[in-house]
This record gives sequence, structure tokens and C-alpha cells, in this order.
Amino acid sequence: MARIIRITNGPGITDYVTHEKDFAYSTFGIHVGQDDRLTFFGDGQRISVHLIDCREDSPQLGDEITINMTVSPDRVLIIPKGVAHTLDGLGGVVTRDEPVWYADQNPDWEPDNDLISFLRTAPTAPVVQTNRHELPVSAHMLLSRMSQRTNQQVRGAYAARFRVSIGGKKTYATIRPNWRAAESEPNEHAMTGRNNFVLTGPESFTVVPSTDSCTSDVLEMELSSDGPFVRHEYSSRRLTWLGGSTDAQIEIVDADGCHTTVQLGDPTIGARIPPGTWYRLTGNGRIWLRSEMELLDLPYGPEHQLGRDATTAAPSEVGPSRLEQESDRYLPGATLHALARMEAKAISLTHR
Repeated sequence: MARIIRITNGPGITDYVTHEKDFAYSTFGIHVGQDDRLTFFGDGQRISVHLIDCREDSPQLGDEITINMTVSPDRVLIIPKGVAHTLDGLGGVVTRDEPVWYADQNPDWEPDNDLISFLRTAPTAPVVQTNRHELPVSAHMLLSRMSQRTNQQVRGAYAARFRVSIGGKKTYATIRPNWRAAESEPNEHAMTGRNNFVLTGPESFTVVPSTDSCTSDVLEMELSSDGPFVRHEYSSRRLTWLGGSTDAQIEIVDADGCHTTVQLGDPTIGARIPPGTWYRLTGNGRIWLRSEMELLDLPYGPEHQLGRDATTAAPSEVGPSRLEQESDRYLPGATLHALARMEAKAISLTHR
């Protein structure tokens, strides 16, 4: 059984944060130039969201609230810029963030890292100025692609920025933990590659987009060992394990009809499935996958809907996959991003 959770209505940029089982925040964080739009995936965990209004111009400045909720793919938690937040109970939970970014002339804003942190034990929360001007979608995509490029080169720990006073003058100090990504076993399969990520804990990762469209869906599924094979005639998929069972594999059929398997369980590795390639997910338990798509640039008719080009077959019916052709051309990332946002808008209007 599989379920696709599409992006929601908004800029369409999608990042993911994974959390090891004993994950815990020791700090609050305040974004001065970002609204967080969070969706949580897990096995029914109860989480607590602690919020403090730190916006200097807010009539609710200093107000605190705690929201207790069960993780669910059917709701989005929106945390406005300037509201401090920390969460409990995130062990084993996957968070999708679809942020909205803002710019301004703001002494509290650092474009490379707009998050201001302070200890949960601090006697008071800082008061901050927030950015006012929402960035256009094109700027969201530019910033996301810059993040991709940065994390291709440096896969260190996410830095925390703290407000400090030096010589009576307010400034900020950045502290970067010394976490390092564990060296995974080399995977010789031609269809796997390293994702773009930053460490947010010793074994927790923020996984940023891999494709030019900067958008993705979540595939939630219960694994079995006897399911059908799937292929996408007009699109490729890049699949990344985010959480759930580590007893999971992708079985792939090549152009000679030979079957190979890719072991899942590492969010730093993605598997790309070219158009016309037969594959299936096998194992036991529930998993959450990031599904990024590239769409072939072909004339489309009503018989094949965009992004819904999957055909299935029983294992006994599966033949060789087709080779990816040099003549295959994909839609530009901006075009696919626009199509994904149009789909999200349609879903929000029809509630389907």
C-alpha cells in the first residue's frame, strides 16, 4: 500500500529533516526571515511544540504557548517569522519544511543563516526585528539552488547563531558543532549517488533538494516482498529513504533483464530511476521516501497525465528495462516547479 503526499500551496521549496530516536533540542530557534511550514511523518508519535512570540512589534510579544499534537501528513504547522520554537518528541519523526522566505534591511538578519538560537534554560527570550518583504518564487528557487551547491561541497553540521554582547555592543556569534557524517559503505550501483545534506544532530540530517525543480513529494508505504513492479514511461524518479523501516530495498531491472537491489536506510544516499526502468520496493514495515521527479520534454496528450505515467506488472510479466537515451530531454526545473505549484493549488481548491 502506498500513499503520495503532494506539496502544499506555497513557494514549493521542500527540505526534509530526519531525527534519530534519542533526538532532543537544547535550544529555541527564531527565524527572522522565514516562515516555517512543517508537516510531520511518523508512527503516531505525540510531539510538543513550544512557541514564544519574540516579534518586537507584536501585541502578543512575550506570550508563550505549547501545542501538543500527533504527527500527521494531513496537516501543516505554520510558525511565523519571529516566533521562537522548539519541539519535544521528535525521535524517529521526519519533518518536511516548505518555507516562505523574506528579505529586508535588518540588523538581526543574516542571509546565510537567519536562525537565532538561545538556550531553553535562558531566563528571557530575545526580542527581534523580522523581515517584511516576501521573496518571489524565483528568489526561493535561487536560494534553494545555492543551498544545493553549498551542500555538494560541505556536508558539515548546521551552525547555531547566538546573540552576544561584546564591549556593550550587540552582535552575533556562530557556533558549529563538530558532528561529522559517518562514512557509509561504498555503493557500486550506477543509479545511486550522494544527496545534498547538512547535519542537524550526530545522526540527524537536513536533506535539501537534488534537482533543479527544488520540489518533491513524500511517498509513504507499507513494504512487502511480493508487490508488483513499476515503471514510469515519461519521467525519472530520485528516491531517498527518510525514515521508517531499515529493512527496505529497491529491486531494479536493467536493459538486459538482470535484477539488482539497492539497500535503503540512509538519507544521505538517493537512487535515480530513469524513464522506462522497472523497479519495486521490497521489505517489511512502513517507510517514508522523498520522491523527486524529472519530466521528459514530450508532447503530452490527454491519455497520459503529467506525473502520472506509471504502469505496473507482476514479477512474471516484467521484461528488460529500456536504456536511457542520449536524446532524452527533460523539462527545465523552473517549468516542472511551476507545474507542481499549479497542481498544489488545484488540490487546495478541490480538497482532493
